Amino acid sequence: LSAQLKDIAENGSLDDKRVLVYCQPIRNVNAGNYDTAEALMRLKLKDTGMVYPNRFIPLSEKNGYIHKLSMIILNKTCRAIREFQDEGYQLSRVSVNFSISELSNKNFMEEFRQIVERNGVDFHTIAVELTESRNDTEYELVLDRVMQFKSLGVCTYLDDFGTGYSNFEYMKDKMFGILKIDRAFITDIHLTDNNRILVSFIIKMAHEMGVKICVEGVETKDELMAVTKLEADYIQGYYYGKPVKDVEFCRMIKQQERIKR
Repeated sequence: LSAQLKDIAENGSLDDKRVLVYCQPIRNVNAGNYDTAEALMRLKLKDTGMVYPNRFIPLSEKNGYIHKLSMIILNKTCRAIREFQDEGYQLSRVSVNFSISELSNKNFMEEFRQIVERNGVDFHTIAVELTESRNDTEYELVLDRVMQFKSLGVCTYLDDFGTGYSNFEYMKDKMFGILKIDRAFITDIHLTDNNRILVSFIIKMAHEMGVKICVEGVETKDELMAVTKLEADYIQGYYYGKPVKDVEFCRMIKQQERIKR
C-alpha cells in the first residue's frame, strides 16, 4: 500500500485510475431533495482490491502523499460535476475534503483554482470541507484560506463541528457557510436529552448567525425524526444512502427527478 501511494504521489497524474471518487448524497430538508453531495476517496489497487480511507489516509498524511490524492479527487469531482450538468441534472454543489496540513502549501490556492477552471465548472459548484484546528497557528491558517475560498465564490464547510480545538471561535467570526455536526452527537439522540439539547442549541445559534447546519451520520428513522424536529438544514448518513460511484449518484438524481414529475 505504501509503495502504491508513493507511486500515485510521485508519478501519477490527476487522472490516476487507481483513485476513485464516490459521492454520498446529502438531503436538503427544506427542498426535499438531494441537491448536494460529499465526494469521498477510495483506492482500487492491483492485487489489493478496494482500499478504504481508514487504511490509506493516515498513511498518506504521515508520508506526505495526501496533497496529491486530494488534488486528484478535486479534479475528478469537478469532472463529475460537469458531466452532471451536461446531462441536465440540477446539483447545487459537491464538497471535497482537505486536511489542514495541505493548506500551508504556498501553491495550494493556485493549484485549486487551476483545476476548477480547467474543468470548466463554476466555483460555487465546489465546496470545501475543513476540519477544526488543533492550535492557534492552524486556526489562523484556516481563517486565511477560508477568506481566499470566499473570494472565489467557494462555499466552505466546517467538518466535525464540536470535536476540535476552536469551534466557537469559528462561530464568532462567521467564517463558514455550513457547519457539519459530527455523528458523535447524533447517536441515540432520540434517547438522550443531553445530545438533543446540545444539538438543538448549536442549530439555533447557527441559524441566528445566518449559518446553515448539516447533520452527519444519521442512520435510523428515530435519529432522522429527532434531527428533523430540530430543524437541521441538511441531513447526511446511511439512512439516505451510502457513498456510491459518481455514475450511481447520477442515477439517484435521475430517479429523484422522475419521482418529482
